[in-house]
Amino acid sequence: MIRLNRPDERVESTSPLLDRLYSALPLLLAFVWLSILYGWESWDHGTPWLFGDELQLAQLSRSIAETGSPALRGAPHGFQSLYAYILAPIWWIDDLHHAYATVKYVGVLVMTASIFPAYALARMLVGKPAALFAGAATASIPALVYSPMLIPEPLAYPYAVLCLWLIVKALVERSRGWIAGAVVASAVAPAVRGELALIPVIFGLAAFFLFWGSEPMRRWRAGWSRGDWVGLVVLGLGALVVFNTLIGHRSVSWDIATGHYKQRMFEYGLWAAGALTIGLGVLPVVAGLAALVRPPGERGSPALRAFVCVSAASILCFGLYTAVKASYISTVFSTRVVERNLIYVAPVLLIATALWLDRPRLRPGALLGAALFAYYVVVSTPYQLEFRFYSDAPGLAILQMANRNLAFTPETAKWALRGALLVSLVLIALGGAFARRRLGTPAVGGVAAGLVLAWLLAGQISASTASNVFSDQFLRGFPQQTDWVDRATKGAPALYLGQNLKDPNGLWSLEFWNRSIRYVWSLDGTAPGPGPTETPNVDRTDGHLQQQRGELEYVVAEPGIDVVGKEVATGAYLAAGNPTLWRLIKIDYPVRLRNAQAGIYSDGWMGEDASYTEYRSPGDGAGWISVSVSREAWGGTDVPGKVTIRVGKLDLGAKLEPRISQVTGVRRWTVHSHLSRQFVLRTPPPPFRVEINITPTFVPQELDPSLGDRRPLGAIVGFSFSRTRPAGAGTG
Repeated sequence: MIRLNRPDERVESTSPLLDRLYSALPLLLAFVWLSILYGWESWDHGTPWLFGDELQLAQLSRSIAETGSPALRGAPHGFQSLYAYILAPIWWIDDLHHAYATVKYVGVLVMTASIFPAYALARMLVGKPAALFAGAATASIPALVYSPMLIPEPLAYPYAVLCLWLIVKALVERSRGWIAGAVVASAVAPAVRGELALIPVIFGLAAFFLFWGSEPMRRWRAGWSRGDWVGLVVLGLGALVVFNTLIGHRSVSWDIATGHYKQRMFEYGLWAAGALTIGLGVLPVVAGLAALVRPPGERGSPALRAFVCVSAASILCFGLYTAVKASYISTVFSTRVVERNLIYVAPVLLIATALWLDRPRLRPGALLGAALFAYYVVVSTPYQLEFRFYSDAPGLAILQMANRNLAFTPETAKWALRGALLVSLVLIALGGAFARRRLGTPAVGGVAAGLVLAWLLAGQISASTASNVFSDQFLRGFPQQTDWVDRATKGAPALYLGQNLKDPNGLWSLEFWNRSIRYVWSLDGTAPGPGPTETPNVDRTDGHLQQQRGELEYVVAEPGIDVVGKEVATGAYLAAGNPTLWRLIKIDYPVRLRNAQAGIYSDGWMGEDASYTEYRSPGDGAGWISVSVSREAWGGTDVPGKVTIRVGKLDLGAKLEPRISQVTGVRRWTVHSHLSRQFVLRTPPPPFRVEINITPTFVPQELDPSLGDRRPLGAIVGFSFSRTRPAGAGTG
């Protein structure tokens, strides 16, 4: 029998669990839909491309899966991130493509889960609608482009939000359980990512700020004399000096940045803040910062006071870290916009924005200061419009998309951002005006929240689309199956032996997709990390390498390197249209070179010097070497290059450096644009060596600024050795 309740009757809940699930349904739906969006984006993300970060984490997690300990290219490596251990079991999946797909989807779910601690923290301050906005916005920022990538951010970002929630909860509740939870989470944070070592510092600073602003402390300070305040200032300055000294001894980056490049800290730190402001849509920075200052006449709750203290500590610590990191990187690598290190501030600003949505009254002075700050950073930050996607600053992706699709110039972008700031101020003003009249506040808040979420998702989708384009370009570089080495070796250990590795992306992709490649060596010291590399010496004239690895069965050789053994497979990689043909050779251990070229780029061009060395094998006799020298591919300004070709007997010398000990033949010529010539020289019996020198060289970009090639080039050269004289060949 169905019982109808009278309108004035209160229906008692028969299932508290169902009530909670119903109440959580909007949050769960937001998580599901965002996960579907990011999962769909990651499905189109076919291969890693953010090297060598992604290769390093992949190697560490694979090593943990195989041996239980982290290692890079077989060499033990220190602990780096808990994320490597979380991903490790996934690599037990035999099919590498399925394993990689699983890694991506796990990253999506983990990073999108930031919605839950952000919502929980916001609910301590605001109602459900505003808290739902804060949670959804936290999981929608452009940095979610990192979710399918093999980097620590997919775990570090939600973990940082979790820690901030636990810290606020501990400062409010002050119970043993919450304090213990916050302490444990803060202690674990550095293991998630090194930058999160700031979390314990944030905890301590927030507790100090809260204590400093407490009522007992204010009453005590009321009786201080002027001398007491002077003493406090002197004590604080002394503490800063001691802190700077201690940190400087432990951190090279801190010592260099704070000791020598303070101006760079300020400038590059604000660049990162500008990228974050642009990525968040301006309004969350203006309203969020202003909302942290309590409006006149409002009594702050314990939760609000704790949140403000944690927010201030977070902005201070992450902002200072980002400034130091940016300044240091500029001295050892390049000048970068490093928003990637500042994304952990985004949840704080978005939750503070939810606070404004819930009570849209702001202190005018705070609003003015926040608006001026936002204006300065968005107009002074380099927008990097020349890039399709700038991996260290995903917040700029929406402008880069506008540059491609709407022909935005830097000046156009500045006006668009000024417009975004103006719209933000109008919405804030309307919210405050309607709040005083108690009219239309939900409508203004709804419009503001909708615009922010739309901007965030537009930026995230723009970043993911560009990232997937890069991924697709990497895949197109492999005309064959990406795991062709593993298929041929059946997992037996292999060595990659190359030279002139100026652009290692092809190698990194090959190494990621082929677990059998255990070592990466180069003949000229250009082998890249991550992990140890080797530059082997040829210690015998039969091409024997002084450095060996007993378990090796195969060698992947670059063009220009021929290893003694049987070729079993070949693979190609296309970089900017220039093919690199790798040869997989089943060796008869030990590793020996048959011949090797040096000083030649992957596209065949040489610089000022190049060489070819033929090592000795049983039964070798004298022969002929064909040397081609060409500038047919260069049609620009003619820079005549004097060519000298020398051939002679090989001597390794005391330092095991190949050289000509006795010259047996010399040819000279002058090469011009559009010209080529082939020389045929008689060689002594192997081992012998051929050396080419071309002076002067030319730099294409200096002769034609529209060209991007900055290499000093001599000519395109090629070598071919045979026992018999080539038919129809003269002597050059």
